Amino acid sequence: MIKFQYIYEDSGTDLGLSACILIQENSESPFLILDDDEILGQLDIETGCWHSDNVRLEQEFIKSVSRFIKAQQFLKLPKKIRDRWPDEVQEVIVKSESAYLVVTKPGINFISFEKIFRNFIEELVKDEWEVVFEVFSANFDDDFVVKVKI
Repeated sequence: MIKFQYIYEDSGTDLGLSACILIQENSESPFLILDDDEILGQLDIETGCWHSDNVRLEQEFIKSVSRFIKAQQFLKLPKKIRDRWPDEVQEVIVKSESAYLVVTKPGINFISFEKIFRNFIEELVKDEWEVVFEVFSANFDDDFVVKVKI
């Protein structure tokens, strides 16, 4: 599950700011926009565009939330990992904004890859919170865990 707190300008409040929660249950689900326990709307990716099913939400708010989500590391990091190790990495699965599952390709030297991965993964992580990588061999016989905190 992906969960973010989104703070935005709101002239209708004393402080001029409000916050909502953005939650995505899995990668195929839309993001729910929650204000306390009220669902304000959903943002879904359709043909590369975000939209809202809730007509009460202003278009500029939807665009702002969309930009915020698209700027997050969890959308970019799997591709960066696959691009960095194209001969070693088969799949990168986002478990949450701070947890990833990495599966290697068959036939690689898993012990050597572990050393390389541990030494270089910090270069790809940009998040300010701890990010955990569970790395498995192609047949899931071997694994290791790397925790990165910038």
